[in-house]
Amino acid sequence: MGEYCDISKVVIAKVGKDTPGVYNIITKKHYAKTWTASQFVYGIYWDMGESSFFEDRDLKLIGVALYGHAVGARAVKSIVEDFEQHDVIELKRLWIEDGYGKNIESYCVSQTLKMLKTDAPQVKVVVSYADPGENHKGIIYRATNWLYQGSEIGGGDSYMYQYPNSDVWLSDRAMSDRLGTNGLRGVLKIIPDMKYKRKLRKYRYLYFLCSKKLKKQLIKKLKHPLLDYE
Repeated sequence: MGEYCDISKVVIAKVGKDTPGVYNIITKKHYAKTWTASQFVYGIYWDMGESSFFEDRDLKLIGVALYGHAVGARAVKSIVEDFEQHDVIELKRLWIEDGYGKNIESYCVSQTLKMLKTDAPQVKVVVSYADPGENHKGIIYRATNWLYQGSEIGGGDSYMYQYPNSDVWLSDRAMSDRLGTNGLRGVLKIIPDMKYKRKLRKYRYLYFLCSKKLKKQLIKKLKHPLLDYE
């Protein structure tokens, strides 16, 4: 089962894309292999030393969490119809090195959510997605009491694409950047022998940062129902 994380050794700090090591962790170690627009970036460090003073600590960067505005008004309003972009933020990337305790991911998510309440007081809801295509179901979100909305939210089917003579599968967003379209018909019209596969729909989770009173009001206004964990 592994040992629990020694949380006294974990230091989480607001950082930037240019902070040493942060960009490389996301682009080289996270499965998406790409940076994404983020307004709040948190570095997760492990205290290697004994000093009780932050500036004297020997800190090793072991993870990064990226939070940013959800892309597009449709994504925001699919939560609550009258939400504006500033009401919602998305946990877009999370990567933490193995070997620091089996509960370190859930601990760091819970701590960054607390930090967001101060750093982004206008945000009411945090949204995140677990990708079954990467064998993710959202265990971390369940451990930190996020609310679950299943995987049936969104429009029609979307696809992953693979160029001929390539072994790399590209997302529909990446294909749109390259070809100006990501619809199956449009992609095949440009590259007829492009390989493709239907994407599994992601599981959606919500976490409310607002007051308990407002949370109750917003839950009643959700466009999609809350579901029990499967």
